[in-house]
Amino acid sequence: AYDRVEEEFLNFSRDAFNRGFARAAYVGSCALVAVVHDNQLYVANAGDCKAVLMRKLPNGDYEPIKASKTFSANKKSEQDRLFKEFQNENDVVICKHVDACYVKGNLMCTRALGDYRLKHKEFNVNPFGREYGYRNPLRNYTGPYITHKPDIKKFDLYSADRFLILGSDGVW
Repeated sequence: AYDRVEEEFLNFSRDAFNRGFARAAYVGSCALVAVVHDNQLYVANAGDCKAVLMRKLPNGDYEPIKASKTFSANKKSEQDRLFKEFQNENDVVICKHVDACYVKGNLMCTRALGDYRLKHKEFNVNPFGREYGYRNPLRNYTGPYITHKPDIKKFDLYSADRFLILGSDGVW
């Protein structure tokens, strides 16, 4: 499903970008999906959203179970991965302060639907000027720097599992 959405949005964005709608290259979204099937929970995450499964303990308290991995340029593991993959680009991650790191200075998420400027070189070159909303091309572009591919986790569900919380970075 993530591939299909990405492909359809790419075609739409490419057409809009080439017609003079610059923002088509700069918009995107994280995506977090949870599906229950045959007493198993599947969680797919592309972005900095989080899923937490809440399990009731015998004493009545709840135990939070991390059900997704977060993909953000603020995470050291993601910074290390990007610097390793793009060794000749010391600007692949730019930190404006300790909790504000961005891929190529543009986006915190390291996985997302859309945000084609960080995925396709063609969205960095255009015949239009900044007065139309187009940004300067990314320097030393060798991307793609981010992907839409989700991380998928699978969990067995138990009778003590009560609910699942899905939230964007603004919730957490």
